[in-house]
Amino acid sequence: MHRAGLYSRPDQKTSKQIRGLIALLAATTLQLANAAPATECTNLPAQEASDAAFTWTTGPEAQAAPAAAAYKIAIWGDSLTSARNFIDAALKTGGIGKTTPSFIQAGIKVPGLNLPLKHSCATGGWKTAYAYKEKGGTPGFSEGMLSMESSTPGDVIHMDFRYLQPDSRVTQLDIQYDKPAPDSSLLLGVAVDGGAEQLIPLSRTDAGTLRIMPEVPMATIAMRLVSGQIKVHGFRPRYRNAPNVVLDTFSVPGAQLRGWNYVDARLTQAAPAYDLILIQYGTNEGASPSFNAAAYADSLRASLARLRRFQPHARCILIGPPDRGVVGSGAGGPMKYAEIHHRIALAQQRAAVASRCGFWDWQGETGGPGTAVRWTRTNPPLMQPDLTHMTARGYEVSGRLFARSFPFKIPQR
Repeated sequence: MHRAGLYSRPDQKTSKQIRGLIALLAATTLQLANAAPATECTNLPAQEASDAAFTWTTGPEAQAAPAAAAYKIAIWGDSLTSARNFIDAALKTGGIGKTTPSFIQAGIKVPGLNLPLKHSCATGGWKTAYAYKEKGGTPGFSEGMLSMESSTPGDVIHMDFRYLQPDSRVTQLDIQYDKPAPDSSLLLGVAVDGGAEQLIPLSRTDAGTLRIMPEVPMATIAMRLVSGQIKVHGFRPRYRNAPNVVLDTFSVPGAQLRGWNYVDARLTQAAPAYDLILIQYGTNEGASPSFNAAAYADSLRASLARLRRFQPHARCILIGPPDRGVVGSGAGGPMKYAEIHHRIALAQQRAAVASRCGFWDWQGETGGPGTAVRWTRTNPPLMQPDLTHMTARGYEVSGRLFARSFPFKIPQR
């Protein structure tokens, strides 16, 4: 009897099956590599094909922030500052013109979030996670407080960096990512400025930074998920001819300061040491039916302590919630939220002292309780009918008042 060895030749039937399997795997790989986006990005301007090229590398967190001479400002908050009207008016009042970001949030699909991009798009399979919505579990967010995850082949993220002016260009981009399944395979396709796509295998890495270095400073980038699963935590660009002021806006509609409990120090190692941080929260905390002033004060102190460990040396200013009214005949009477916001402001004022921060009383500095109703009656209105959110003009008025109370102190470097 002949005993087949370990490496004996397969019979004809087995050989045919193996050839069929190899062909199937090859066809599947080709199909994944050519997969179309799950949902097309339709809001992007037409772009001519180019021969733009780039090199890439991967590794642990690596800083892509601007030169040390830049004055760096960051703001964290909720929808009241996520649209930028407030901070842009404050900067203008303070004599600050153009700024660039050192970090762009993974918030392309977040409604009401004004990212520092000319255009951006993420196709249908990308899912957004929010730090403030977490309930238990381990920290897993960068300072951007958002992440985007997909396992859908063909999903695309597209970004246009010409936010400041038509000739704005990026000389380097760090894409901060995790693999939810660290040992799994991951393949991306990346193209810059409409050039040929390069396939980038990331199967041998579990997390860190994908650095894109265009041969010529780039205006746009497209990143396509070919296969695998990826979680993107944000983007760290370096701009050509950048202004000497960096502004990173991390405000998220609906956010609460408790989101800081889920920021992972590992994901903030590349963040710059900010010169000024602005912390604007309170409206969403005050909207809770179970709001308790003592419990809020305890949570506030804990979250601020965590934030200060991240940025221990920055000049720090807490911004309290503005006035809020009650639409209709809600329980608690017409001054319910105005009174809650006043209690929140008092708690923030005390916590600011303990955290070596200044405090700006948005409600008090704009007229005190009842301002929300009065501002709906101005011409033009400064408050929207919901008595919670201001109009663009209302945010601009507030931003100017803030800058007069806390002038920006930018040293000559």
